[in-house]
Amino acid sequence: MFMRVTVLQVLLAILSSPALSQSGFKVGPATIEARDGSKIEVEYGTVQVPENRSQPGSRLITLATMHVKSPLKKKGTPVFPLAGGPGGDSIGMVTNSLVGGGQQYLRWMGGDIVAIDQRGTGQSEPKLLGTVEIATPLDEPGDAAKTLARLQRAYRNEAERWRAKGVDLRGYTTIESADDIDLVRETLGFEKISLWGGSYGSHLALATIRRHGEHIDRAVLIGPEGPDHTIKLPSYAQVGLERIAKRVAAHPKLRQEIPDFMGLVESVLSRLHQQPAFVEVQGKRVAISKYDLQGMLAGAIGVSPAEIAEIPADLLALDRGDYTKVAEALFEERRGPVRYSAMQMIMDSASGITKQRLAQIEQEKETCLLGDSVNGPFPHLAEAWGAPDLGDEFRGPLQSDCPVLFIVGDLDSRTPIRNAKELMPDLPNSHLIVVENAAHAVRWNQADLAEAWSGFLAGETPAVTKLVAEPIRFSLPEGIEPDVPEGTAELTAKELAACVGRYKFSNGMVFSIRAASNRLVGTIPGRGKFNLWAKSPTTFVADNPNIPPLTFVLDSAGKAARVEGDGRVGQRVE
Repeated sequence: MFMRVTVLQVLLAILSSPALSQSGFKVGPATIEARDGSKIEVEYGTVQVPENRSQPGSRLITLATMHVKSPLKKKGTPVFPLAGGPGGDSIGMVTNSLVGGGQQYLRWMGGDIVAIDQRGTGQSEPKLLGTVEIATPLDEPGDAAKTLARLQRAYRNEAERWRAKGVDLRGYTTIESADDIDLVRETLGFEKISLWGGSYGSHLALATIRRHGEHIDRAVLIGPEGPDHTIKLPSYAQVGLERIAKRVAAHPKLRQEIPDFMGLVESVLSRLHQQPAFVEVQGKRVAISKYDLQGMLAGAIGVSPAEIAEIPADLLALDRGDYTKVAEALFEERRGPVRYSAMQMIMDSASGITKQRLAQIEQEKETCLLGDSVNGPFPHLAEAWGAPDLGDEFRGPLQSDCPVLFIVGDLDSRTPIRNAKELMPDLPNSHLIVVENAAHAVRWNQADLAEAWSGFLAGETPAVTKLVAEPIRFSLPEGIEPDVPEGTAELTAKELAACVGRYKFSNGMVFSIRAASNRLVGTIPGRGKFNLWAKSPTTFVADNPNIPPLTFVLDSAGKAARVEGDGRVGQRVE
């Protein structure tokens, strides 16, 4: 649970016979090899756009694009997938989908696919990524006012550094990106396009519908962020905790250990409010405050089932005085430079918040367990970056006849169901599908869900309003044995021991494997534990949905030399 940022590894396509643009981005035809064995032809290119359209004589910047021509005989409207974040990589996102989904992904989309790396991100130039030292002492308990002051000071300096490089930071807004989408549409000669986006990608899609609705056929929006939803309400997180509490209460083993989940959260936070905790990590004293834990919980409760699954057991460990996991996460966060996206911070700052919503946040934070930690430093970084304010006209109600499909996980506490319901009255051709057991990171390629949004892109009205994802498999506290899933193979102690060890992957991630009763237990530092259930002596399935099936490859001595999963290989290091 206790991680502030999850880094998604992007698999890049192999480009064949490309030319080079001035930005260094490889343009021209290429072939992507999918896991289903198919070879998918794509075209990489660039488009020049003004950095700031409101500034006469603004310099031109480069957008990277990828165009996949549909092989279907009957093609639908071209689809523009929009990455979230802000700061996500649309080309990388579509590349991953093509590699993993192959021909099925092309069928789901139905028409040509056009990915644009939004201004300031991915392969587009300039790329507004940097690192900054926030300089939070390890032994200083986290404090909202001190943290904000440090962030404002650090990012004010970073803003000056980017301006000194000639970057017009006021051009990095959702309005500019919406106009970029329409320019690419026009450049490619499409009269109408469809939009497909999640989280911030939905925010950008709605802005594009507002500004260029005559060219938008329809939109699929996953985890919708409306015009005035950028800054989250504290009640989002409170409801998220309450929904976890209901699942804990229904769990036959957890409810015995945690009869009052909300009371447990309140108790742990209250204790840290009265007295911060101090834990030694690698010879250093690390301080933990209520503010620190509030931020970690807010970042975990609605993002993915895998993170939610860790929360009850982690809180129980804290209640019993074990702060090790939190301390290790804070140690990693505080000891080194922070990697950031200036584009992301300016985009969110510019989208901003209405006075009415800000007043609601101030009121709610006094009664919600996690306060307003769901927003981190926002909206208080706008001044440091010199971000423009897009105004209440941008944040006002969006009225459109464009058909829109909203997809929301019932455990999503970042872009919850209420977001969609607030938008729908002004979008008469909208439809909502709620996915039970899903959070902010909805698994969009879940078969029944994919068929629903694919049919919608093809012009159909979805026949469902609710779908069910796999239930959360909660991690259990130490000393409680989990139930053995059906179909698990019975292995000997020797067979389990053959897989024990530490494994290191090319991206630097290391996890350790130990044997337990009837299973293996994996641990990823700072991310928690997961169980591995045997399907054979060398193949295992995890109870964490983010971990693929794993195969242990044995050496001549019968001991695992490496582990493989989802195309990645971890070499045994001890």
